[in-house]
Amino acid sequence: MPDSSVSRTASTVATTDHAPATDPAPSPPSAGVPRALSLAFVLGAVALGTSENVVAGILPRLSAAFDVPLDDVGLLVTAYAGTAVVAGPVLALGASRIGVRTVALLGLLLYGVASVLAAVAPTFGVLVAARVLTGGLHTTVLVAFMLTALSLAREGEQGRTIGRITLGLGIATVIGVPAGNALAETAGWRWAFGFIATLIASARVIGYVAIPEDRSERGETGRGALRVLARGPVLAGIGMTAMAGLGAMTLLAFAVPFLLAAGASAGSVAPLLLIHGGACLAGNVLGGRLADRGLRRALTATLAATGLALVAAGLLAGGTAGAVAGLAFVGCTYLATFPPLNTAIARAAEGIAPDLALAVNSSAFNIGIAGVGWRGGTALAAGLAPARLPLLGAAALVVALGIGVLATVGGPGLTERSRPTPSP
Repeated sequence: MPDSSVSRTASTVATTDHAPATDPAPSPPSAGVPRALSLAFVLGAVALGTSENVVAGILPRLSAAFDVPLDDVGLLVTAYAGTAVVAGPVLALGASRIGVRTVALLGLLLYGVASVLAAVAPTFGVLVAARVLTGGLHTTVLVAFMLTALSLAREGEQGRTIGRITLGLGIATVIGVPAGNALAETAGWRWAFGFIATLIASARVIGYVAIPEDRSERGETGRGALRVLARGPVLAGIGMTAMAGLGAMTLLAFAVPFLLAAGASAGSVAPLLLIHGGACLAGNVLGGRLADRGLRRALTATLAATGLALVAAGLLAGGTAGAVAGLAFVGCTYLATFPPLNTAIARAAEGIAPDLALAVNSSAFNIGIAGVGWRGGTALAAGLAPARLPLLGAAALVVALGIGVLATVGGPGLTERSRPTPSP
């Protein structure tokens, strides 16, 4: 979920029989990501996260507006997520020869146009088409943000830089989606999409001014970029992302029934979820700082903490206070995994195809989330108590930690920069 390489390694001076080798010239230190550009990234990420999730809260209104059965209106959710899973890696391959500034600005432009199309959609079919277009661009825009941010980040601040972007996704959940739902309730559903279009337009205007022009190559292009998916560290990072999402979201996707089963009243659920949302934002910030202090330690600590948080949530679910604390703990620790995982994958793929690696990672995350609905729903239908959902998810975090351990054995670790070899 940026045309410069994530790598900032110095160029090597060629040597011949008649010319002695010279030391590579050091790269000048980066001035960091400008504040205006950070604002554009946050606004864009808020828009992407809101667009992805706001529809779930207004499905009944859309069903009534278009006189379409509620089950069929649910296609709007599937159309976005499914297209994002498939289109993200495909577009990453297709755009590998295009400057990252162009990718970011063109992606934002098209996303904004599609959001306006959704806001004025005269028929349900047009709204579905708009959701397909926005879903297809979701990963492309997000990855472009990440690559730009990493290319500009000061040494030792990559984790916090990525964290600002994933923070925008968290803000979307805590503020963006409720704001969109409130607009739909008070002014009509079209205003929810208008709100998203406004955020995207703001991000593009700022980005047009603030995103630097950089024509340096990101890495391999075309079929050569597929080599990145053969790198063990990259595959390990993608696997860890999928398993962490599968584990944590087994609880977070069913937060409402979990709280209700613990004794919370229906009217108190929304305020209690705000506590969870605040914990998620705090965890994202913490994860960025931990990543900059030591990427390997950050990965191990945040994944292990998420597993322990799930166990604690299951043990504390006997009362409302314990359930709220457990839910907040899981949200905090899980969101803390985002900056180190994305930073590690980009680092492991740099010089080859970091855009493709990050796009596939985003798709793996969404596939994991899709698996959560089936897994959790099946378990609850079979009679599993909602309080036991966290314990069901904890096993996936054990697998994620195991992948991380195996990734460091017999080769370069996930947190080490790649050393690409020329493609044949």
